[in-house]
Amino acid sequence: MTRQQLYFIVAKATYDATGRRMNPHLIRDSIVTHLRNSNASEKEHEALALYMGHSLEMQKSSYDRRTHEQKVAPAIKLIKP
Repeated sequence: MTRQQLYFIVAKATYDATGRRMNPHLIRDSIVTHLRNSNASEKEHEALALYMGHSLEMQKSSYDRRTHEQKVAPAIKLIKP
């Protein structure tokens, strides 16, 4: 199977499932953003970053598509009475 064939299979499957055009990079974004919104530990995030072939910092800066409000929400919960 070529890269183009795999790309087409992934693109078609995600379009069929979501009704949106996707590509492998957007799937990576979605996975990282989903895990950042979950209760995954930093060790789990680091493991995913290594598995994806980059650093934890790159994962946070390049693939995490949460809004600023979503990123600071845990800190706000800590300081609210």
